[in-house]
Amino acid sequence: MRRLRRHLKRVLPFAVSAIALAALFANVDLAAVVGALSWRMAGIVVPTLLVYGAVTLGLESASILRLLGPNAPGFRAGTAARIKCASYLLGIVNYALGVAALSVLLQRRAGIRLAESASVVLLISGLDMLVVLSLAATGLVVSGSQTPTAWIVVLALGGLGLFGGMALLRAPASLGPLERIRSLAFFDALRTTPLRRIGEVTLLRVAFAGAFLTVAGIVFAAFDVVPRVSELVVGILVVAVVAALPIAVAGLGTGQLAFVEVFHGLASRETLLVISLVLSAGMIVLRVGMGLLFAREFAREALAQSRTEDA
Repeated sequence: MRRLRRHLKRVLPFAVSAIALAALFANVDLAAVVGALSWRMAGIVVPTLLVYGAVTLGLESASILRLLGPNAPGFRAGTAARIKCASYLLGIVNYALGVAALSVLLQRRAGIRLAESASVVLLISGLDMLVVLSLAATGLVVSGSQTPTAWIVVLALGGLGLFGGMALLRAPASLGPLERIRSLAFFDALRTTPLRRIGEVTLLRVAFAGAFLTVAGIVFAAFDVVPRVSELVVGILVVAVVAALPIAVAGLGTGQLAFVEVFHGLASRETLLVISLVLSAGMIVLRVGMGLLFAREFAREALAQSRTEDA
């Protein structure tokens, strides 16, 4: 039974992606989808993705190094970048697997406990979510739309919940029965990292989100579609959250469904589907390339460790 569950976990994302993509392609004009592609588009998108890969890898490395601080004096930016590349390879199959891979590799290369490395990864993920919620809520407010009130409330509550949880972990007063949970090493980074350092990493994550939004805007422009800035911010971040759900391979299929629905008023379904596929496929190829070029041995190490833990 355990082996069956493990196989299902590996096969299910591929099945979900295939079903979602099949449903999309069944309702579009395939000739129009193919016709939307051009060498001009490739000449814009490919260099943009290469620059994005270099910039964001530097931001990822800097975020990890800033949170580790003096706890890992021999840990270098190059190593941080390479283990992040390794996590890209596994994260394509499953977001949670990528997170686990980064935690394991960080623990081994930085010489810290696994719970401590996981706490660093958790803090970065938490800050990313705060940034996404904040930018999305701001975009909804700025857009001036008459319909987003409920969404603003949901996003605000989500942001306040995350911020409140972090604040609770750092509270000087005892949490009573919850104190044992707060004292777990898994929450070390959330609990003990100086606020100034958290602020610096938050700025790095804002820059990361900004880089992704910039790439998305350039891909839209490559197809002669120009959304409003607020519309782009809200739509892309909503799609990114859907695509990050660990139910499909790198968000393929689920991300396209969300993309076509969110931006339905900007262009035809065929054009929106092509834009989404180019953006998603470009990111996948970029990350696979980075992983294979810089971190194949790290990815094998993390995968072997995950299989050992599953056995």
